[in-house]
Amino acid sequence: MSRDDPIASALLSDSTYERVRRQRFGWFKQPVTRKITLQSYLLHVLAGVLPVLALLPGELREAYFAGSVASAAPKVGLLAFVAVGVIAAAATGLVAVAAIRLYRDDEFDEHTAHSVINLEDLCSMAGLATGGIATVATYTFVLMGFGGVDLVRAWVAFGGGNPYAPSGVNLDVGTVAVTALCLGVWLQVAAAYLHVRGMTEADIDL
Repeated sequence: MSRDDPIASALLSDSTYERVRRQRFGWFKQPVTRKITLQSYLLHVLAGVLPVLALLPGELREAYFAGSVASAAPKVGLLAFVAVGVIAAAATGLVAVAAIRLYRDDEFDEHTAHSVINLEDLCSMAGLATGGIATVATYTFVLMGFGGVDLVRAWVAFGGGNPYAPSGVNLDVGTVAVTALCLGVWLQVAAAYLHVRGMTEADIDL
């Protein structure tokens, strides 16, 4: 069957999963492996929090990080870790969806297809929407530091919390960055492996 028109191909396909998936409304219609890859990119962006914080003005780093960014544990680092956790958990769910489809050779009854697609939609929304918003929020506070100590103090005086204050959790920026980087690489490898397996062994465009 031609793949020139993926929607028509899905609707006419023998795969119940693809027919149900195309008939249902959803914000994220990309293949599962593509969504896993996109979430790996978000993790790479979050890993960049460490070098970006290291480029902040020296006065701010001395005031809040005692000169050592990697070993500091500010609130913004905790926010980044929460974002990493949400994205990694959601992407793991998508890996499970791809694995189920490979194991079942994409042969589902309609009820099971709806259940697996519900999981795919939930993980897509959590990873790309919630995780994306958390990533943007993290960088909003990270980039605030380039305005210097005065801008941070003005933000706190305005009623905002200090994103560079200690989080109270023993979780340093270096650990968060390395964790995000490793998980990002793992997801890219997983996405590539699942895509190749799907196309070569089951003729499924995961």
